[in-house]
Amino acid sequence: MRGIFELGVRSILPLLVALAGCGKDPVAPVVLEEGVVIASPADIAALRERGGAAYIIDGDLQIVGSSLVALTGLEGLRRVEGSVEIWFNDRLESLTGLEGLESVGAGLGPADASPPLPTPVAGKVAHVVEGLLIFENKALRSLKGLENLTSVSGGLALVRNASLASLADMPHLVEIEGSVDIWFNDALQSLEGLHHLARVRDFLEVSGNGALQSIDGLRGISHVGADLIISNNALLPQSEVRAFTERMVAKGFAGAVIVGDNLAD
Repeated sequence: MRGIFELGVRSILPLLVALAGCGKDPVAPVVLEEGVVIASPADIAALRERGGAAYIIDGDLQIVGSSLVALTGLEGLRRVEGSVEIWFNDRLESLTGLEGLESVGAGLGPADASPPLPTPVAGKVAHVVEGLLIFENKALRSLKGLENLTSVSGGLALVRNASLASLADMPHLVEIEGSVDIWFNDALQSLEGLHHLARVRDFLEVSGNGALQSIDGLRGISHVGADLIISNNALLPQSEVRAFTERMVAKGFAGAVIVGDNLAD
């Protein structure tokens, strides 16, 4: 009997090992059926208590007006069905803690819940930004923590983050289902990290980034569904902008092209 038992264990052990390796989490994530606002370490602790090791937020996640320096404690977050809005966190230096985040949806909250964005470039139709919005975090230095992000069902907006000098390598993020707006980030020198991105369904705008010297980080993009705007980037060579827009037109881009007030060369 003992021999039969040992044989049975040996026969099912590979199956158990295989099942354990299917997916990151050994159990299904907990679904939290409402939006979440985080403004303090206590809010993070409460969310961790509710969600456990792995959880999904079936609503918007707003991290707003906090004194947080990093987002440590949110490692269990796997998916947000609504928008992720990170704004007006004056001490936030890092997005460390979001390494488990794989998917961001579009906004599910009231339309006036997000902060107003700056006035768009003349000639551009205003649009609602939903999805992943990182706005006015003056100490934020990079997007490190978002390396495992695979899907953004709304847009990606990086706006007025004064210390944002670099992004993060997001190898799984190949499509944005809304707009990409990169505006007024005074320290941003490069868009490297977005180089895996292939498709932007709506607008693509890179404007007012005073230190930006290259848009080579957009080299993977082959499709933009609406207007293409690259303007008012004082150190960005106009020749590089022209080469990018010509490449997009050659690939079939048919929207409006608005470029100007970049570095003349």
